[in-house]
Amino acid sequence: MMTPQVTNAYGSYLVTWAYDGVRVGFEADRLRNHKDGRMQARVRVTATVADADPLNLHHGTLNLAAGRSRRELSRDLEGRFPHDGLNWDRLVEESCRTIMEAEDEGSPVEPLEPTANVDVEFLMRPLLLEGLPVVWYAPGGSAKSLLALYAALLVQNGITFFGERTRRANVLYMDWEVTREEAARRCTLLANGLRQTHIGASFDFPLYRRCMGALQDDASEIAKVIAKHDIGLVIVDSAGAACGGDIMSGELAVQMFNTLRKVTAATNATTCILTHTTKADRREENGRRLPIGSVYFENLARMTWELRPQETNRDSSLRLGIFARKCNMGRPEPVGLQFSFSRDAIAVELAGVSDVSTEQGATRDVIKSELSRGQASIAELAEAAAAPPATVRWHLMKLKQAGQVEDVSRGVYRLVGGCENEG
Repeated sequence: MMTPQVTNAYGSYLVTWAYDGVRVGFEADRLRNHKDGRMQARVRVTATVADADPLNLHHGTLNLAAGRSRRELSRDLEGRFPHDGLNWDRLVEESCRTIMEAEDEGSPVEPLEPTANVDVEFLMRPLLLEGLPVVWYAPGGSAKSLLALYAALLVQNGITFFGERTRRANVLYMDWEVTREEAARRCTLLANGLRQTHIGASFDFPLYRRCMGALQDDASEIAKVIAKHDIGLVIVDSAGAACGGDIMSGELAVQMFNTLRKVTAATNATTCILTHTTKADRREENGRRLPIGSVYFENLARMTWELRPQETNRDSSLRLGIFARKCNMGRPEPVGLQFSFSRDAIAVELAGVSDVSTEQGATRDVIKSELSRGQASIAELAEAAAAPPATVRWHLMKLKQAGQVEDVSRGVYRLVGGCENEG
C-alpha cells in the first residue's frame, strides 16, 4: 500500500492518500485519550477528484482504537464513494494506526549540543522572551490589554520598542475579555498614535480570535491556526477564562501552560499571558503583589512583569510602571510608559516611573480595581484589600481629593465616570 502524507499540529492530524484521479484526506482532531483505552477524535473524510472542490464524505466522532467503529466507517465510505483501486478498509485502518502511533511516540529524544550564541534572546526586548511564556499582571483597568495590543502591533510590524530590538513575527491575539470590534477599535487608536512618529507608515494588524471556552477545548483548532499562519507571538487575554475553571487550581494552571506549549510547538512561538493581581493574601515579603491564582503562574512563566498605574496630573493620560518580578535570565530594568488618549489616537511614549510596592500603594490598587467593577461599600473594600476600614476610608478620602472616586451614598463609593481606564 502507498505511503500517505501526514501533517500534524497539536491534537490534529491530516493523513492524505493519493490515488489515480482522486485524493483522499483523513483528518482527525480534538483527540482525547481515555483510561479505558479509547482514543476518540473528530474525524472528517474528504475526496477530491481532479481539480474539483472536495467532497465531504464523513464528519463525526470516531473511536480510533475500536475495530468495529473503523469497519462501520469503512462500509459507510464505500457506499458513499466507491472507486476502483481505493480500498476503504485498508485506508481507514492505516490512517487510524498512523495517528495512534504518532500520538504514542511523542517528542523525540535528542542530545544537547554546544551553541555559538549564549545570549538571552528576546522577541521584544525587554518585555517578551523568544519562544518562552511570559506573564503580565496588574489590577483591572491598568491598561494590560492596551499594552498587549501595542506590543502586538510592534511585533507584527517589526517596530523597535523605543530603540530596543523587536523581531518581526505574526501575532495571534486570543481574547476572552472583549469583542472583535472593541479590540479593532483599540488597535486602530494605537496604530494612529504610532503614525504620529512613523509618518506615512501603514501597519499590519495581528490575527484575532474571540474565545468562548477553555483553551484546552479549542487546542487543536488553535494549533492549526498557529501552524498555518506561522505565528510567532500568542497573546492570552486573560488567564482566568483561558483556564476554564478555578484559577486557584494548580491542575488547571499546569494544563493551560502545557496546552500552550503544545499548540505553539510547530512555530516555537512566544506566549504572553495576561492576568490580574492577587488581593492581600499572597504577596512577596517586600509587599509586591503576585499574579492571581495558583503558584504555577509564577513558577512556569520564565518571566513575570507587574504593571502598576502611576499618578499623573492629566485626565487624558495614564502612566504605567512595568516592573520585572521574576526573570530566570537576570532582572531587566523597569520600564515606564505614558498612554495619552485623544479622540482618534492613543500615543505611547517613555516616562519616568517609581516602584510603589508599599502596603499603601498596594491597598490603593485593590480599592481602584474593586471599584472598576462597580460601586462598593467601605466594608466590601476593606474585605477585598484585607485592610482595616479606617485605612480604606483614608485612601478613599485621598482618591476623592484627586477626583478619582466619589461617594454615591453614606459609605458607598464609585469611580468618577463609572469606569476605569481601558483594560
